[in-house]
Amino acid sequence: MRLRLTVLSVVLLLGVVGGGCSERPPTGRTLPSAPPSPSKTSAPHPTDRQVAIRDQHLLNIKLTTHEGRAVRFYDDLVKGKVVAINFMFTTCGNSCPLSTVHLAEAQKLLGERAGRDVTFLSITLDPEHDTPRVLQAYAKAYGVGPGWYFLTGNKDDIERLRRKLGVYDLDPIVDADRNQHSGIVVLGNEPRRRWKAVSTLSKPVRIRQAIERTILPPNKWPRGAAVVNEAPYEVRDVVEPVDLSALPRRD
Repeated sequence: MRLRLTVLSVVLLLGVVGGGCSERPPTGRTLPSAPPSPSKTSAPHPTDRQVAIRDQHLLNIKLTTHEGRAVRFYDDLVKGKVVAINFMFTTCGNSCPLSTVHLAEAQKLLGERAGRDVTFLSITLDPEHDTPRVLQAYAKAYGVGPGWYFLTGNKDDIERLRRKLGVYDLDPIVDADRNQHSGIVVLGNEPRRRWKAVSTLSKPVRIRQAIERTILPPNKWPRGAAVVNEAPYEVRDVVEPVDLSALPRRD
């Protein structure tokens, strides 16, 4: 996998949403079939925009968690929650491992909010190989914490969901190559209709900041120098030799 900046398709999802916390999912082997919506963030009845986002992008496909539990994507994993969704597969030898490491570190940086205020959902692009047992071993190897579910299911269903979430390349040849899949994590506050995306190859602290901005209302976002200084960008002076003789002469 490599990060592709051509994932303009994400705009299809982000363009219809507006700008929260959800309850902690269970940490054991059971997952309720219909988790209650968080009383502090969700409206008594879904708004028209919330319904539109659900119907157009949040397919209620059947999936199976790495713990072997059958779930529905929308009803059981997304409804009333703040979620971080990415696509991966366990045999990916390019950037997938680094992406998982970054997400695992971001989850740790969230502290008590991980599993309580945000749920991580990693969906395999290789469901034929990535059985619940394989995904469970993968999750254990990366030391993921509570509130992170690795999911498998029907390949066609997963492909439809991937495209509905906007996680695809506009070049169909590139998009068909699983090893070129987009290295992004889609962040969503479903009850507040707030959706965005960030690179999984970003610094873990940047991913954590993006998740916190998804959870919190805009008037409570951390701002200013403190946010930048938490993970300052590195500036390097790079000088490369240039063969000026190759340049055309001008009279």
